[in-house]
Amino acid sequence: MEISRYNEEIQNYIIQIQNNRGQDSTTLIELCDKLEDYGRRNDDDALIGFACFSRGETYYLLNDMKNFYTQMIACLEPMEKLGEWGYVTMANNMLGIMSLNRGNAPFAMDYYLKAIGYCQKYKLPDLEWIVHMNVASLYYNIGEYKKSLDQLEIGYHYIISHPEMPDYYNNLITVYMGMSKNYLRLDKLDVASSYLHRIDCECTHQVDDINKLLISCLRARLYFVRKMDSQADRVIEEISEGLTLDMPIMDMFDDLYDYLQMLLVRGMRQDFLVAYKIVEKVTERTNIKNLKKNLLTLKVKYYKQVRDVEKYQEAAIEFFDVSELMERENRMMVINMIGMRSSLNNLVQLNKEVEQENELLQRKSETDPLTGLYNRSKLNEYGEEAFERAYHQKTPMAIEILDVDYFKQYNDNYGHQQGDKAIQLVADIMMQVRRKNKKGNIFCSRYGGDEFVIIYEGLSKDETMAAATQLKQMILAERLEHKYSFAADILTISQGICWGIPNDETRVWDYLHIADELLYNVKKVSRNSIKIAAIGDIKQQ
Repeated sequence: MEISRYNEEIQNYIIQIQNNRGQDSTTLIELCDKLEDYGRRNDDDALIGFACFSRGETYYLLNDMKNFYTQMIACLEPMEKLGEWGYVTMANNMLGIMSLNRGNAPFAMDYYLKAIGYCQKYKLPDLEWIVHMNVASLYYNIGEYKKSLDQLEIGYHYIISHPEMPDYYNNLITVYMGMSKNYLRLDKLDVASSYLHRIDCECTHQVDDINKLLISCLRARLYFVRKMDSQADRVIEEISEGLTLDMPIMDMFDDLYDYLQMLLVRGMRQDFLVAYKIVEKVTERTNIKNLKKNLLTLKVKYYKQVRDVEKYQEAAIEFFDVSELMERENRMMVINMIGMRSSLNNLVQLNKEVEQENELLQRKSETDPLTGLYNRSKLNEYGEEAFERAYHQKTPMAIEILDVDYFKQYNDNYGHQQGDKAIQLVADIMMQVRRKNKKGNIFCSRYGGDEFVIIYEGLSKDETMAAATQLKQMILAERLEHKYSFAADILTISQGICWGIPNDETRVWDYLHIADELLYNVKKVSRNSIKIAAIGDIKQQ
């Protein structure tokens, strides 16, 4: 990002954001808000994308996954427009990590494949190895330990050929730990131990506190498997002192889960309870059901082990409730879907070739030629994706259908060219509202003729209504003459909106159907009046 073209104040904001990464989160978010506000007032995608990415990165470190997801999704479009492929790659990579922690390996792999595709297309080897490391974690999670080792090898060869990189030793530790964990799962204990020995010999003088804790967790597991009880006890004591509520749980959960499981199997109940409560508190902040479900499996086993029937039943019911919420994810055949991508590199190469051949055609097929908005075909695709995101995140979405009042009369009396200009005006104002929106995401499309569809993601009911009202007021402010209208002497629109949080009983077309009904009801308002947008709740239908 080229910052020299900005004034001193904006340059200072950017530099402070870069310097505060991973440190003062409150200050960083405030700076991002100021930067984004300036960017939106000046239609500067670079500042908007950078602010959203930096905020998302901060929410990730704070274990606030809802806000992380919203910000990372929001940064993608402006960064793609500008060709900031490094940021696009990092955003997809982090979205992949979040998807994996949510228990959705296919979604995670899709994000990782996109990230690797960008790296190979735009020559970003300094980022590609990081994505391969995360693909290794994905394979480890689904029990494909040999494939995980293959991915770790890619990361290892990049790291050792770049000893000048920042955090060289911590990156090397991550590879060695990954190797050790996979060989431990493959029951090759000598090889697993050898990688821990390499950490001791090569890296301990540079290890940070997080890696120190994770190394100890792995070491304790190895001691346990080798029946080296006294050594294991000593390490477990060190781990108990190192667990804190400030841990970046998304990067540590798998290791801590394996460690807790080892304590339970070993019968170290007091140590288990102490560690479990800390991990549980940190995990709760993420609001990720899959992580909670994994922890509940350990809680159920613990109460069964201590023969506390009442607590066992409570934990089992809680586990069932969480599992039910995840039923849709559980129906996915994770390993089979991953297996279909038998060769990661071959698939990425195929995707690149298809992308090159179809890029222009794809843009044309998704865009309405008159307005530049997305067309109905893209709406169908995007609507399903938005619904899935809202369903999995338990966040609100809304669909608005709007049309121009008495457009036929306008077209017939002012002519088709003026009719086209009126349609373009509405489309332009829709995009202005979209750009001014600072929260969530707004998707605009032309449905056909004088009808348009807007999808609001992550906005409350009041925020959705405010955006819809803003759109209406901006169109009215144009005061485009329409003396043949029965609503007013200027061009007006009617709006129907369906809002709600998706559930198992709803589909995206339910939103469209209800929005269409509400639009029809608005149309029945008596003549000579400016129509107010009607908004309905999906849960009440």
